[in-house]
Amino acid sequence: MTHDLKTGEGSNCEALPVILENGRKVYGPPPNYKDPAPTYQCELYVTRIPQQLDELAFLRWLHRIGPVYEFRLMMDTGSSNRGYAFIRYCSENNALAAFELLKHLFVCGSEDRLGVYRSQGKNRLYISGIPRAIPLPLLQENFKLCFPQMHSCTAYPPLKQCNKKFIGRENEENRGFAFIEFKDHEMALEAKKRLTPGRVRMWGVDLKVQWAKPKEELQLTGVGTKNFSGYPNNRNNAQFFMPNDFCAKLRLYCLANNFNIPIVVYGPAFYSGQLQYAGILLKHSSSGMYSMYIFEIAFSYMSDIHLAICEVAVKMIERQIGHLFCHGLFRVVSDTQAELVHTFKTPDELSSFNLSRFFNRPYVMRELAISLQLLAEQSSEKILALYKRSFLTNAALATFELNAENAFGKFSSILPKFRNNRKLNNNFNDMEITLLQNPAIGLLPPTDFSPVAPILAGNLTAIKQEPPQLFTLRSQQGFGINYLLQHVEINSLMQRACYHPDQRVNSNPVWIAGQSYQKSIYN
Repeated sequence: MTHDLKTGEGSNCEALPVILENGRKVYGPPPNYKDPAPTYQCELYVTRIPQQLDELAFLRWLHRIGPVYEFRLMMDTGSSNRGYAFIRYCSENNALAAFELLKHLFVCGSEDRLGVYRSQGKNRLYISGIPRAIPLPLLQENFKLCFPQMHSCTAYPPLKQCNKKFIGRENEENRGFAFIEFKDHEMALEAKKRLTPGRVRMWGVDLKVQWAKPKEELQLTGVGTKNFSGYPNNRNNAQFFMPNDFCAKLRLYCLANNFNIPIVVYGPAFYSGQLQYAGILLKHSSSGMYSMYIFEIAFSYMSDIHLAICEVAVKMIERQIGHLFCHGLFRVVSDTQAELVHTFKTPDELSSFNLSRFFNRPYVMRELAISLQLLAEQSSEKILALYKRSFLTNAALATFELNAENAFGKFSSILPKFRNNRKLNNNFNDMEITLLQNPAIGLLPPTDFSPVAPILAGNLTAIKQEPPQLFTLRSQQGFGINYLLQHVEINSLMQRACYHPDQRVNSNPVWIAGQSYQKSIYN
């Protein structure tokens, strides 16, 4: 029976018919689709799908990337899925985009992320070891019993010229091999899985079963053939970003999991102690949940402090399986190690934590927490509008203000591409927001960090802190380091000294054309 199910709101979403057949649930094709069916190059094979998958929510996510032609989910005898599916988009570009984002998507709180593969177009099996005395018509008949879903069977008569050269060739009815073709890769894969690995017993012998290869078929048949294995072009196998480009990886996580644009806020830098303070805000657009991570960075060891901040944020996203439910205080003590010192639920909890035990300037950590919380309370559209508008000035500094009367809500804006970081593939939306905390905060009296209750000797066991959790950093060496970025402060920003050399030519006013991740995942 066929039903129409709405897959969600949005320009790419429309009703898709759904039908349950042959142990699979098939959504699509779209009823108004008039073009030829998309090729295997538009198809993805997805594994490790959780049993509790919300199919409609998943379809809504797929439609954010582009129109889905067909979604085939393999089902067991009950109502749960078998952990894998085939997704076919209406265009190859959308399939390429989904191929990249699906690998960064957290589904149903599962620790195992999806396995995503480009469809190889393998819809033909190569059967060898067939007794040569079997007539061709009998091959077709017997293979149909073994492979009920097969579309066709292709076998060849013996080469006539060989009969004159070899004794015993007179009784040959076939060349000892055949090609079994299926409607698509899914059916071929199902047929291959049902066999004893690589073997099927017929006519009293074990026949070998392999995927058909174009070159093999050309050599065996001596005739031209089309590409049945359909391996993707080299351009589809390219690296999407450098292995340690955690800035790019963070943006892909945000795009895939419906987070807002990440906001990096630089606090003060202290040359005497070689310390940079900074924070990053991650917020989920639907739930409003957010996490802020605040850093004390020993910058004399660093190559790019921005990459280090993004790397820690990526590791926290992976650790929390895509959930944003707590905040963290970090020390970056070298170019290879960061320490998670403390986690907390609200900034108010910091008043009961002895920050001076771990940080050189604990009041700065508190001030960054206040500024990040003010940003978290605003909508992403408002922040992006204020950020873009701040550059429309002739002043040396672009000023960003949430509240003109609150020093903690004032910032200086830094260009999104100040590090000259490379664009994301597939024309993904690569908008970034980077701010410098108001330096006037340093003129205010330091925030009081004395514990709420006195610490008595008898209570030391009760309040004993857990040892810091260590994170290994890989972002400060090798690929992805474009230039040296050790600190960001007001003077280096005014002189563009913290900018990549290729970006220093930019001066205000500058028109910023970015949009939120929720409006579009593309630029």
